[in-house]
Amino acid sequence: MRLFFRALNQGEFTVVTSVVTIAKVLVYPLRQRSAALAQQYRNILFNSQGLTTMEVVPVIAETAAQLRADYNLRTPDAIQMATAISEGASFFLTNDARLPSLPGLSVLVLDQLIA
Repeated sequence: MRLFFRALNQGEFTVVTSVVTIAKVLVYPLRQRSAALAQQYRNILFNSQGLTTMEVVPVIAETAAQLRADYNLRTPDAIQMATAISEGASFFLTNDARLPSLPGLSVLVLDQLIA
């Protein structure tokens, strides 16, 4: 992941995610009662150059609903993928190998990239 963030900071690509990410990544530090780690995650998501964290606006919610209907995705995954689509992303980086690639949005599984 260090190489990923180094390349991001050097402007080699840009990243978009939704606020759903904050709900996912804060679970561990909150369970550990680590306010410092939780703040580090917030800083990454909201203050990193090249990384934009999007709100879930109605058009993204509607696209997510369509993705759920068409691909039987879970709501958080559908929101994340709808956010990527709405921002014109080419790739969707995930740890979930069960997620399908979509027309115009190729799924890249982190574990498979590392291997």
